[in-house]
Amino acid sequence: FRNYMTIPVLIPTDKIKDVENFVSDSIEKALKFSGNHYNLDDVLKQLYEGKAQLWILWNDKRKTKYQGCIVSKILERPNTKSLNLFIVTGQDRKLWQDKINILEDYAKEQGCSHLETYARPGWSRILKKHNYKTTHYLLEKKLED
Repeated sequence: FRNYMTIPVLIPTDKIKDVENFVSDSIEKALKFSGNHYNLDDVLKQLYEGKAQLWILWNDKRKTKYQGCIVSKILERPNTKSLNLFIVTGQDRKLWQDKINILEDYAKEQGCSHLETYARPGWSRILKKHNYKTTHYLLEKKLED
């Protein structure tokens, strides 16, 4: 059954160039919803420098094997270390949304005590069954010149 699911696959930093064509469009589209704080080049630079991690949502059984991507960052704070899911974007979400445990396991391997994400409201319903709690909302207003 697992074979029919889409799974997040961590791409090593030295292989990012090999998959850049797959992910660039997805990342660019996701960034359009994020207030233009980052552009594609900013994200790629962080990936190439190893300051962020790239995950490809992959399904060997589908005609289009590439289903989306995740960009994560490890945030070190004075008392905690968190894996932040900076970008999560893809198609057929129901085939991969429950695979968050793969990212949780990676976070633990990296010494993280938390996994966090800023996300649109619908994700709070999806992640609730994985024991995620809504602790904050990000409310944003763009200030005009």
